[in-house]
Amino acid sequence: MAGRYRALLIGNSTYPADEHNLQTLKGPVKDIAALNRALIDPSSGLFADVDVTLLPEATCTRAIRALGSFFGSAARDDVLLVYFSGHGKLDQGGRLHLCMQDTDSAELLSTAVSSIRVSEFAEASHARNVIIVLDCCHAGAFRGSDLGDAVAGPGRYVLTSCRGTQLANDATVDNGTSFFTQHLVDGLLGAAADQDKDGYVTFSDLYGYVDRRLRETGKQIPQRRVDGDGDVPLARRTLPLPARATATVQPPEDKATPTGPARPQAPGPGSPPDGTMTGKGPAPRDAPVPAGPRTGLARRGMLLAAGAALVIVGGAITALVLLTGGSGGNSGSNASASTTTGTYVASGPWRLKIDDRISGNDNGCTVALTDAHSGQQIRQPDLEGLYGTYMFQIYQAGSFRWQVNDPGCIVAPMAGPGKDKLPLAWQQGGDSDAFVTSPRVAVQVKNYNGSPDCKITLNDPANGQAIDFQTATPGKSNNTVQLNTSGHPTAYLSGLTCAVRVSRAP
Repeated sequence: MAGRYRALLIGNSTYPADEHNLQTLKGPVKDIAALNRALIDPSSGLFADVDVTLLPEATCTRAIRALGSFFGSAARDDVLLVYFSGHGKLDQGGRLHLCMQDTDSAELLSTAVSSIRVSEFAEASHARNVIIVLDCCHAGAFRGSDLGDAVAGPGRYVLTSCRGTQLANDATVDNGTSFFTQHLVDGLLGAAADQDKDGYVTFSDLYGYVDRRLRETGKQIPQRRVDGDGDVPLARRTLPLPARATATVQPPEDKATPTGPARPQAPGPGSPPDGTMTGKGPAPRDAPVPAGPRTGLARRGMLLAAGAALVIVGGAITALVLLTGGSGGNSGSNASASTTTGTYVASGPWRLKIDDRISGNDNGCTVALTDAHSGQQIRQPDLEGLYGTYMFQIYQAGSFRWQVNDPGCIVAPMAGPGKDKLPLAWQQGGDSDAFVTSPRVAVQVKNYNGSPDCKITLNDPANGQAIDFQTATPGKSNNTVQLNTSGHPTAYLSGLTCAVRVSRAP
């Protein structure tokens, strides 16, 4: 019988002890928050909230003590997961060190947590099943074995965000998630397939999904190491939904339960399956970044909510009104007015527009978007408190339901990803409409909205994968970057925090 599923999530974004060599990262603190919500998700999670510990911005001593307590208190049948997001550095012997707040890159052995130390904790633990997930990279060339070889041991499952010779990508926007961690989260929440259809996504299932997504974008190649003859479940899964052929909005007063496939009964979060299943892996994180203040908190009040997100929150269901239309006259919606929960059925990619019209004490818009049949969360986790107007691309098809936190949040679904023509001006936050591409497109920032730079990511509307990305800097190259569309006939810009103009590159 399996014991508790327990997790220790460590994320470090700032490095005041060695700011010159360890630049501030955008993603780690958000990474652990996002992974936490995925692990305890009511629909798919196997972890109870009380059994997940978050350790943001920790010193080396605090991290080592947390690791010791975490591994030392485990029972034999517990399933332990340790996750780290932050800078990874190699010493002269090629050994990996996880960098903390007080890390000095010139004194890694005494100021960072070595992978050997993590391995020692795991080997000394009573727990039979230990999963180690590392989202970090090395500065410069690496001569030696991959990360997995440094920490794997008997009964260990190791997943790393890149090869030993590669750099990992940080988040592309402030308070966003890294490419690797976002795919990890998406996989846990529903994107990774249950290959043997037994109701659980295993470590191998999750690795296969993350590996495919990262290889598609050409960013980095994840690695895994499994020492043992089994596999370990990491998330619950329901049967897939049938594809819908039409895109209609169901009236809110129609309370009939949609017809769908039967779903297997599964335990709630924190109630793991019986044992493991026997027989049966933007800008580089260690690359230099422009100096400047951290602006994540200020952006929340300035229409600079980074990334594209719809977050599940508790609270009462409030009234909402559906809008129609989109930029350039190329968007459409078949939505009708709704006074309770909005629903939408899509046969392919579509968009969700959110307009903050809260008056008085404006706490921003938060939208909960779920699959209407399974209850699985869509585009979650990400930012709460959206101020201003946002557009989000949703590439999944099916039946969807949303709730809002305030009647002043105006929500509108729009059919299709859009098909604007260049040149295109875009001032909203989140994602742009899709547009017809040329071999290369030029993106000029018209307003940085107080940010020291603007991350520009080009995505495929069919599946949301990144095609190319650049960073625009005030005063450099006329505030313009050029992106290669790699033969994609249409594309969109994701996670916008600045106003831009998109045109064909010469």
